[in-house]
Amino acid sequence: MPRTVLRLPFDGKRLRVAREDAGHTQQELANLCTNQGTPVSRFQVVRAESGKYMPQPEVFDAFVAVLNIDPDDLLTPREADVRECAR
Repeated sequence: MPRTVLRLPFDGKRLRVAREDAGHTQQELANLCTNQGTPVSRFQVVRAESGKYMPQPEVFDAFVAVLNIDPDDLLTPREADVRECAR
């Protein structure tokens, strides 16, 4: 089955913050995703956090589920949203 490329404005820095807020190491996050049924390596987490890897939809979903966060928490806010919040 061909892989689907994630076309959302994924923000690796937000993944790192969410992971740290949840109290997990990169390896723990990878293990939790894998144990949930989506194979993820520590290398994928490192690359995703550094912005060098855009996770596949199933990996993105695993991050959201394991970290118990809203999917929007891992996306870069649109400029219009940032301006609206600044008012």
